[in-house]
Amino acid sequence: MLQTLIRNRCVSSGFPSTGNESVNATVLRDIVEGSGIDTSWHELAPGRGHLVARISGSDASAPSLCLMGHTDVVDADASGWDRDPFGGEIVDGEVWGRGAVDMLNQTAAMALTMRHLADDGFRPRGDLVFWAVPDEECGGFAGAKQLIDATPQAVLTDYAITEVGGAISRTTGGPVLVEATVADKGAGGAMIRVVGDSGHASLPHGHANAVVRAAEVVGRIDAWQHPVRISEDWRRWVATQPFTPEVAAALSEVDHLDEVLPSLEPHVAAHAHACTRCTMAPTIIHGGDTINMFPSEVVVVVNVRTIQGDDTAAIHRELVELLSDLVQPEDVMFQVTEATASPKDTPLWDTLERVTQAAYQGAALVPGLLAAQTDARWTRPAGVTTYGYGLLSERVDPREYWSRFHGANERCDIDSLALTAQAYRRVAEDFLA
Repeated sequence: MLQTLIRNRCVSSGFPSTGNESVNATVLRDIVEGSGIDTSWHELAPGRGHLVARISGSDASAPSLCLMGHTDVVDADASGWDRDPFGGEIVDGEVWGRGAVDMLNQTAAMALTMRHLADDGFRPRGDLVFWAVPDEECGGFAGAKQLIDATPQAVLTDYAITEVGGAISRTTGGPVLVEATVADKGAGGAMIRVVGDSGHASLPHGHANAVVRAAEVVGRIDAWQHPVRISEDWRRWVATQPFTPEVAAALSEVDHLDEVLPSLEPHVAAHAHACTRCTMAPTIIHGGDTINMFPSEVVVVVNVRTIQGDDTAAIHRELVELLSDLVQPEDVMFQVTEATASPKDTPLWDTLERVTQAAYQGAALVPGLLAAQTDARWTRPAGVTTYGYGLLSERVDPREYWSRFHGANERCDIDSLALTAQAYRRVAEDFLA
């Protein structure tokens, strides 16, 4: 199933006409239909279908659970890959292709879990829902948010499991550590219109060049140092990691965190930096199409990620002030959703601990923070306790695993697929039986 989902190339790029996730949702519907599973189809935009499958519970007062997996992927530049990014090849026990870890692997495991449970006559106390969602890669505005706004009763449950989770690390003489995500950063962007004067490029002296101004905009944003803030979720994460006492203490102190970053492995330092402040990263520049002509405007697009407690309106005002001599306030467009988090003192967390320990004896389930954002950005504000959870095999190096998200040579080993599918079944049986 994962190979098929990869080969369908449901690439979402932010434009309404992209994604075509109905193709993948149809594959998933063919898997789950039958055996007492009720399915509904919601296509709020052409080609961008949601599949909702439900095994109804016997007790309306019992907690309900949703397995929520997205069906879209980001695009891939084949020139940087060793294999066809949409080939879905199996090489040395790994499935290669865009979406293999983000998150068609988990979506496939969720669908098979529903079908196998239904075939075996599973009748939960509370409802078990599988929701195949479009548009996650572009923020979910044409996906999870749209369906929650239109038909909340179709998809909202008491608890939900979505993507990421399962990365394994080991402590010296201690237990295996397995992460489940409890918090996502806020996400969105700024689109900045930089105006100049058009004209012939042979006369640059004294010319108001929008490209030069845009370069200054990018430089200022890149150099902007946002204040460090330490959350309780961050402190808990640090406490579970195999840091020395000195490093752990520094990572929990506003005044010392940045001092210790150079001593950490690069991927750990990047994670620590991202989880303790708002970040802004220029990612797109549009402007000009003729070599000998100054463009009248250049557009700079900036990826913005906030942490819990950030005042997004204040950040917008600060950005306008930072660029006040280069652009007009009305030319700084800004849209960012809030960071979200779920508590870990819940019955579902207890279930995840038991399921994790069944797979890895003596393992400790630890709360993880995600520097990115998932569709939990929409379910948590709607009152759904949502975790990112799956299981990875011990052959997966966490550093390499994280580099595969939106990266070249994305792939998932078959052992991890099996572990995740088994874990989802155990979660349903433990939590809903």
